[in-house]
Amino acid sequence: MSPTFDDHPAPDRSLAEINADIRCLFARAEGRLSDAERIRHAALLGEWASAIRASVVPAA
Repeated sequence: MSPTFDDHPAPDRSLAEINADIRCLFARAEGRLSDAERIRHAALLGEWASAIRASVVPAA
């Protein structure tokens, strides 16, 4: 069964907000992430991917 629009709920934050958090994370870490920062980065990437999926408009 293929995914439907309802399978991807609307994200709480915009792509721009998530992207800004990712950029800030790397800026604060000066490009080298600690283990905790890597975990945060992975969570942000998951959130970003969900926001991308939610932003896709299904074809007619």
